Amino acid sequence: MRTCHSLTIIFLTMLASRLFAAPIDDLRNAIIGAERAVADHKAPGVDTAVYRTNIPLAKLKLRKAELVKKAALTGAQADQFVDTTVSQGLAVMANFEAGKPTYATPGALCECAYIAECDGTSQPYYLRLPKNYDPAKPTPLIVFLHGYVPSTSVLDPWILQDDICQIADDNGCILCITYGRRNSDFKGVGERDTLEAQEVVQSLYKIDPLRVYLSGVSMGGMGVWHTALRHPGRYAAATPMCGQTDMARWWQKAGGWPPRDQIPPFRRWMVEWDSPIDLIENARDTPIFVQHGSADPLVPVDQTTTIVEAAKKIGIDIKLYLFPGASHYIYWDAPCYKNAWGWEKDFKLDPSPRRVDYKTYSLDYNKSFWLEITDFEEWGKPATVSCTVSEDGSGLTLTTENVRQLKIDARQAPLKKGADFTATVNGKRQTVRATASGELVINTSTEAPPAAAARAQWLPRKRAGLCGPAMQAFDTPFIVVQGTQGSDAERADLATKTKRFADEWDAFADGQPRVRTDAEITRQDIQDYNLVLFGTPQTNRILGQIAPRLPISIADHRFSVAGKTYAGADLGLVMCYPNPLAPNRYVLIFSGEWYGTKCGINHKYDLVPDFIVFNTRNYNYDDTNEHEVAGFFGMNWEVTPKTTWVREGK
Repeated sequence: MRTCHSLTIIFLTMLASRLFAAPIDDLRNAIIGAERAVADHKAPGVDTAVYRTNIPLAKLKLRKAELVKKAALTGAQADQFVDTTVSQGLAVMANFEAGKPTYATPGALCECAYIAECDGTSQPYYLRLPKNYDPAKPTPLIVFLHGYVPSTSVLDPWILQDDICQIADDNGCILCITYGRRNSDFKGVGERDTLEAQEVVQSLYKIDPLRVYLSGVSMGGMGVWHTALRHPGRYAAATPMCGQTDMARWWQKAGGWPPRDQIPPFRRWMVEWDSPIDLIENARDTPIFVQHGSADPLVPVDQTTTIVEAAKKIGIDIKLYLFPGASHYIYWDAPCYKNAWGWEKDFKLDPSPRRVDYKTYSLDYNKSFWLEITDFEEWGKPATVSCTVSEDGSGLTLTTENVRQLKIDARQAPLKKGADFTATVNGKRQTVRATASGELVINTSTEAPPAAAARAQWLPRKRAGLCGPAMQAFDTPFIVVQGTQGSDAERADLATKTKRFADEWDAFADGQPRVRTDAEITRQDIQDYNLVLFGTPQTNRILGQIAPRLPISIADHRFSVAGKTYAGADLGLVMCYPNPLAPNRYVLIFSGEWYGTKCGINHKYDLVPDFIVFNTRNYNYDDTNEHEVAGFFGMNWEVTPKTTWVREGK
């Protein structure tokens, strides 16, 4: 391997003596030099273990040191932290220069890192390998999701103490504690964090793919429920502890919300798609063991008992243990971990169950074992499917609702070898033939998908990765784009809003996102990134280019939706839509007033549908802005009356 001369000088200089504090600039320059070497193909690439175990971790060490310096913390303890952290970063960079991966040390909880796809920031995870870890032997993996603590950060992460980590070791498992981007409830970017960290661990260590388990407590318990139920077939077993499961009922009690049937339909959809009890049929082939304190005052025990009963009613057995008289903090002691990890280690994933039941509200969550839903009949309501393979493996019986098309992986499903199969769909028989790649494509409707309006023929149909709602634009790579056109006052306003967004993202997701002006955006950026656009067609040149091809007309505090115009100095718009300049990417548009002033930092966009014109006069029980008009675009990204709601009285 070629060496980077500038890196070598840095390492020799800094490692020659420990009498001097390791300067932050040296670590920063080492990383910059390494990135240049990678770009010039003079160092291991981003897909190699050398890169993935070293560069993200060095960047994390640099960020931690910079955070302490930025906070102006003083004193010997702060100075020692910075010196130690920078020295650790330089040692990692020395490994990179030597072409040596920095793997976790067996028997110790080690800080590791990866580069998040969505915002390009370095994010931590914490890994403990068993003391007798054998890199040649497949080892089970426990993915652990932590609880809520307001102060959680990269400087003060929520991790487990040594005696708890030892329980994973005692059960022969690797333990991965994901960060979840602070306190995200493991939704949105927090869920992506869990999945990406798990992918990195599975790529770097010898993991048994049939023995990956999901476990978590409190907020992380809720994260276990909805992650396992949204991704059936990913985990061999799940062990949630004292987490919420019925979000409508939870917010009714905790936040003073009205009953579920009184929540506006677009908000109700947003609540239900994140609510485990509304996805309970997805638990059929995932063993679950749940624990809760019977006297829990924070997350009432009925959040667990109700979902267990709901599962039982449809023939799904969930193992339940209640700690008699215990409060919420059962996870401060070892017994719940011994129960959970000792139980789940005996399960192996069956990737080929004969029956698959699946319910989803979104095409972004469309896979269960060997079944994939590829198209809905309508947007705005859930899709369900129950599919059973015949005993002889020659055919399938399916019952569906709101499903237009689905795929079966004939190689993974317990089907016999062959090309033709009989599928009985909602009582009607059809013959389906496997493609060369082993897929069965089953259309549940005899009608072709309706064509998009002539104005929008360029639009893709809603699909996985491009179906909304607004916060899905943050799940894949994005750039925040500041408009620079208009008057001095308008430019200053957009600069303020763009900075505010970036700072709020950092406070929520622990990392500054990519930010550029509209003049700095390149053609390649448009193809590679979702664009978060601030301004109007007159103040943001990118928005000006695409405005004629958007279904909502945008002007200064003036928005037209389906022939109706909403105007006022107190109005704003949030809208996600395929980018007319790159139809496989989103644009997420913020125009007019600021959305979510009263919303909590980690729930600001949870209840924003595909589009909302809102006012800043009134706020709802959930602290969201009152809507003038809001809704979801249809399957062809069109405004449709079925999924558009105008505020009563308008």
